[in-house]
Amino acid sequence: MVKILKNIHYRLPLKLITSYNWAKLIKPARAILPVIGVHIDLRINRARPGIKLISRLSGYSNREYVRKGINDLINHNLIIKRKEGRHNVYSLTDLSFCKRGSYFPIYKKGMILSGIWAGLTPCEKALLLVLGVKAKVNDPEALDLGFHAMGNIYEVNKYIKWAGISRSSFYTAFPGLNHKNLIEFWEYEDTYRYGIYALQ
Repeated sequence: MVKILKNIHYRLPLKLITSYNWAKLIKPARAILPVIGVHIDLRINRARPGIKLISRLSGYSNREYVRKGINDLINHNLIIKRKEGRHNVYSLTDLSFCKRGSYFPIYKKGMILSGIWAGLTPCEKALLLVLGVKAKVNDPEALDLGFHAMGNIYEVNKYIKWAGISRSSFYTAFPGLNHKNLIEFWEYEDTYRYGIYALQ
């Protein structure tokens, strides 16, 4: 009998965001990295999702965009691609995978296979993961309210730069994530307090 692993997830590291490498990626690359990440066999750091699967789960039906996204991840030293027979095999690098330290979990079943990730706009994808890694897991209010973590945005410009999006995109993506039940937020003068869900 094959044991089914539950709660498989990709640990997107804080250092990927704060180094501004996430902001430098093209839109398809940001959509693809978590898809490859959730398919990695952590024992050997290898994944073999095909272009068709990556295309469907990332939300990019144009396979040329998918290839450009994969190449962008390679060029930014976030993944390594090898050929094994007719299949591409991907590995994560130290910059794109968190072995220890702060990270945001992207769950294979709840976020990727469910189609939620593919259904987000490019700006929502970019911002969601920034919000995730910058939120505090040990915030007592998070547990009381049922969130994975909670955070405070004091300087919107920092989040805009980390996400690699425009100011107008931030003000579209932030409420968009709220409407899609991935975050909830409260506005206090010049500060946003938000709770973020990690869908398992």
